[in-house]
Amino acid sequence: MAALAPVRFAVSIERIFTDKPFEQRMEYVADQGFKAFEFGLRKGKDMNITHALRMALRLEVSAFEATAIPLTDPAQRKAALAEVERSAALAIDLACPTLIVASGHTTVGLSRDEQRRHLVDTLAEAAETAADADLVLALQPQNTIDCPESFLWSMDEAATIVRAIDSPNVQLCFNVYHQQISEGNLSKRLSEYLPLIAHVQVADVPGRHEPGSGEINYEHIFGLLRERGYRGYIGLDYLPLLDPIVSLRAVRALGT
Repeated sequence: MAALAPVRFAVSIERIFTDKPFEQRMEYVADQGFKAFEFGLRKGKDMNITHALRMALRLEVSAFEATAIPLTDPAQRKAALAEVERSAALAIDLACPTLIVASGHTTVGLSRDEQRRHLVDTLAEAAETAADADLVLALQPQNTIDCPESFLWSMDEAATIVRAIDSPNVQLCFNVYHQQISEGNLSKRLSEYLPLIAHVQVADVPGRHEPGSGEINYEHIFGLLRERGYRGYIGLDYLPLLDPIVSLRAVRALGT
């Protein structure tokens, strides 16, 4: 029987090496032998420098966040779609295959069903932009402990939304940290929704620290993803307790 390939990690430079200037963090990622990185929103960052350094260091960009504008609010739909368009244009420049989208906070004055309908309609329209850019919008539920106003916290509901849109350009971002807090039953949900998952992100509970520091059995999670043939990137979206270099080495050992 052939050996399983190791999982592919992307380092979140939004959370790791944060004592360094943003652009310099990519050098540390490359120095540790990682092939990819990801980040949050593009605003406040020099994307020209980011692109030039990415090319020089031969790094891939696995994902970044498309917009912080709520997708449940019809009054902000035009602005949200414009943000997705700008992010998609940047993703083309960065050769980034995935934009992460969250629902944003709940919209006051609208029922949950109305907000869900607006979320579906906005994502369906944004899917056309994603198709033109040949990328995927990865819908990420967020737990309501860290994000108390988040509309979408359930992976089950997110999967229902993705299936309703029925576009290859709208899939799921499975953030293991958020899902452990929100719903648990990680193995079942990862296995069930794997065909819909474009991107995975990891951190441990409690504290959003490195895998192996808390209650989640990450050796099992990484093994499950390998066994099921997941070949996308796994974003290391955590706040290190240890020295970042020591932490990254330890986490990488869990995935081999």
